[in-house]
Amino acid sequence: MTSPAQSMSFFMLICAVPIVGLAVYTVRRRDRPGANGLVLCLVGMAGWSVMLALITWPTQLLPVWINTTVRHFFQLLVVFGWPLFVREYIERDRVDLSWIAGAVLAVIPALTIVLTATNPLHHLVLAPETPANPAGISELALGPWYIVHIGFAVALVILPVGLLLRELQTAHGAHRKHLLLVLTGWAIGFPGALQTHLFRTIDAIPLYVDLTPLAFLVTAGLWGVSLFRYQLFMMVPVSRRTVVETIPDPVVAVDENGLVIDVNPAGKRLFGTPDDVAGFPIEELFADYPSLVEYYRRGSSDVAFELTHDGQCRQFSVTCERIRDGGSEAVLVLRDITPVKQREETLRQREQELRMLNQVFSRVFRHNIRNELLVARGHMDRVGHRTDDETVEESVQTAIGATERLLGHAEKTREIQQIVDSDPDSTVVSLERLVTTAIDPYRNDTTDVTIEVAVDDVHVDVIERFEAAVANAVENAIEHNPTPLHVGITSQVAPDTVTLCIEDDGEGIPDNEIAFLTEGEETVLNHGSGVGLWVLNWSVQRSDGTLSIVDTGCGTRVEMTLQRSNDALGE
Repeated sequence: MTSPAQSMSFFMLICAVPIVGLAVYTVRRRDRPGANGLVLCLVGMAGWSVMLALITWPTQLLPVWINTTVRHFFQLLVVFGWPLFVREYIERDRVDLSWIAGAVLAVIPALTIVLTATNPLHHLVLAPETPANPAGISELALGPWYIVHIGFAVALVILPVGLLLRELQTAHGAHRKHLLLVLTGWAIGFPGALQTHLFRTIDAIPLYVDLTPLAFLVTAGLWGVSLFRYQLFMMVPVSRRTVVETIPDPVVAVDENGLVIDVNPAGKRLFGTPDDVAGFPIEELFADYPSLVEYYRRGSSDVAFELTHDGQCRQFSVTCERIRDGGSEAVLVLRDITPVKQREETLRQREQELRMLNQVFSRVFRHNIRNELLVARGHMDRVGHRTDDETVEESVQTAIGATERLLGHAEKTREIQQIVDSDPDSTVVSLERLVTTAIDPYRNDTTDVTIEVAVDDVHVDVIERFEAAVANAVENAIEHNPTPLHVGITSQVAPDTVTLCIEDDGEGIPDNEIAFLTEGEETVLNHGSGVGLWVLNWSVQRSDGTLSIVDTGCGTRVEMTLQRSNDALGE
């Protein structure tokens, strides 16, 4: 007939079996953060329970000091496995412990094993009063080192709880369920491991009664729920608090079997899913969006899809990232690109409007108005030739001069259009040849203008027809200054840039003429007399250069800083 002590021993062994099964399951996932620590905890709890069953058995199966030595070994597995599990779970990464820290932490455990194994020589762990065949560990007489061992174990097991509680404060969703289950399991297993030392003070409780294996079974069961129901090890290996829970983009994590691990709050709102979606097939979650399921299976490149949310058609860009190389676990991130698409559409419409405006501007201003000005000038010439009235002739000449200036502006618009329509890619040209080509029409226009050129033979990166910029700078100096006039063109070469200087000794340039360089636009109260300076400015800007125009007090200096190219390159 089985005695109560034997029944208690059988019960302890039965409690150890499910814990071993959970440990085997965890070993198969030991590559996941936290798995190694959990394996140590589960193996330690199972072995601890077996040793308690053996010492509770009515007849002696092992000497007490040997049983205690093995039990201390399994206890130490729990003591080190628990903080390892907590640290890896929170950090979502392997714990990298230096050998110095490891050696320090191993001192007391190593001494515990050695002293327990040699206890008959010194009785530092188990006092001599300990029975040879105790009814249970509550009948053990504890030596001084046993107390040291318990104190070390309690300290190391309590410290990680602070990390879990801190994480719990900002956790949401499945992450919060994980933490609650893990903490509840600890809250049951930790006092359960100490209850035999409390029971010894209660005479009504038999000495062979030990509920530690039962407490371990409940703890393992709670952790098992976290593993199987809430996919503890399949969580995204990032900080959920800052990257998943709080980001506005919907995030869906899927395991290797195509089951949903978790959906962040943004994803739940988008798809209208319940709070607890762990374990749903991805086909069920995306039942209305088969393209998403297909994209998850391919997991190659970004795709875009549309869905109606809150009565509005929204556009999303989907990115699928595999958690592990070669694995099936994945994280799908959906980014709402509706505002971007709307801006793109607005810009496209704006571009079409500008293109149409450019066409109207070119056709009406540069063609129609130019033709009308030519007609007007022709009639004014005829009037001027047929009148002897000096006042009328003077007015006619003033009108002809204004017409000529307007015709000049019309020609400048052609240069502006060529700049706008030019290829944005720069070309390599010889600065010396570029300047020579640009100023050639002005060399022999008048003997009252002297143009001196001292330009280095270097190559620069500029847009096509950049000589128009140089020509406009020279033309501006000639047209807006009295003669005789001297214009000097020089260059300053730096390792990466070349500064082309065009300086005259005229009367200078009014501030309102160059205000556009700082203001970036012309206004009603502040505008230039022509468009030549705009041609100059845009040409330099599109060549990735900088423009400076200053009044030197004795003339005007125009500086164009351009990107220097390798002199070995041709044009």
